[in-house]
Amino acid sequence: MASGTVTSLHLHPIKSCRPVEVTAATVSATGLAGDREWQIASGLAPVTQRQRSVLATVQPEPIADGLRLSATGRPTIEVERPTATDTVTGSLVGVKVDVGDAGDEAARWFSDLLGDEVRLVARTADSVLRIPEAIDVFDQTIAFTDVAPVLVANTASHRWLAERASEPFGIERFRANVVVATDEPFVEDTWRRFRLGDAVLRHGLIWPRCAVPQVDQETGERHREPAVVLKGHRWCGSAPALPEAVRPIVENKGIFGVGCSIGPVGAEISVGDELIVDETMKPLMPSPATAGR
Repeated sequence: MASGTVTSLHLHPIKSCRPVEVTAATVSATGLAGDREWQIASGLAPVTQRQRSVLATVQPEPIADGLRLSATGRPTIEVERPTATDTVTGSLVGVKVDVGDAGDEAARWFSDLLGDEVRLVARTADSVLRIPEAIDVFDQTIAFTDVAPVLVANTASHRWLAERASEPFGIERFRANVVVATDEPFVEDTWRRFRLGDAVLRHGLIWPRCAVPQVDQETGERHREPAVVLKGHRWCGSAPALPEAVRPIVENKGIFGVGCSIGPVGAEISVGDELIVDETMKPLMPSPATAGR
C-alpha cells in the first residue's frame, strides 16, 4: 500500500553539526552510510547541541578520506578520517566505543569554537556500538545516533504542528534522516514495517524530543518552539504498552517522528521513492489530528 513519497534525505556526518542533503543514501550496518560517524567529545562525554547550540553553525562537507569543516567566522580546514583505533569515547546510551582521534588541528578548531578542550573522533572498522539489551528495541548496531539507526519524519505532521505553533519552525529542526510527504498527520505512528526504495524499515519507537529542535539550525539561536506546541498536542505522559525499561525514554516528553531499524546493508533510498507500507499497528499514542472525530 503506497502511503507517501520521500521528499528529502539528510546525513549528519558529525553528530550535532549541520546535515548534508543528498538525493540518494545507502544503507549501512548502523543506519545510513555517512550518518553520525564522527562526534565531538569532552573526555568520554559526547558534546551536542543540547549543551552547545553553536554546533548548529558547523558545516561538515564529506571529501575524499575525510571532511572539510567550515563555520561563520572560522577558518575552513580539512580533516583526514582516522583509520587506526587509538582512543575511547562515550555515547548517549552509556556505552564506550573504540574510535580514532582526528588529530590536534581538528581538536583546536572545535576547542576554539566552543571555548572548551574537546576532541573530534570518528568510527573505525573496529568501532561497535550496540544499545544496552534492556532498551534495544531496534536489534541493530548504531553509529553516534541517540538510539535509533534512522529517524523518519512526515511533512504532514510538521505542517499540522506548525499551524498551531506560536512561532514558525522548519522540519529541519527535527534532524531526521528521511523526510516523507503524506496526506495524513501522524500516520507514521502506525507503520510497523515499510519500504523506501530497496530498503526495509521497521518501527522501533515513536521519537522523544529533547531541546535540540528549539535550536535554529542556521544560526544556533534557541527558541520556544516546537517545545510549546509539542507540549500542547504531542505529549506522551505514559506509555504502558512499552517494556518497562523503555518507558522512561518516551514518557513525559514531546513526540515527533519515528525511530526505525533499517536493512539490508547496501540497499539504496532515493528522493522520489514511494513509501510502501507492508504492516500496520495500533499507535502508541492517539493522533491529535483525529481527536474528537
